[in-house]
Amino acid sequence: MLEEWNPLGDASNNFDELDGYRYEAIDIISTIDLISGPNKAKKVISQVLTEAFNIELDQAELAHTAKKVEHVLGAD
Repeated sequence: MLEEWNPLGDASNNFDELDGYRYEAIDIISTIDLISGPNKAKKVISQVLTEAFNIELDQAELAHTAKKVEHVLGAD
């Protein structure tokens, strides 16, 4: 889902070890259950990606992807 969204856009070509956001996805999966409350997928995805890449995320795309992640992980 992160690769489909590709929050880095064209800048993703500058990261040799991006591997389809694999490591960021692992961080998200391992952290999501540690947070409580609503919108936890959105919070975790935002935290992981902004810390990893120091980027500003498109909030609409973030919300859309977060809903998909919550559904797949059963965190909704």
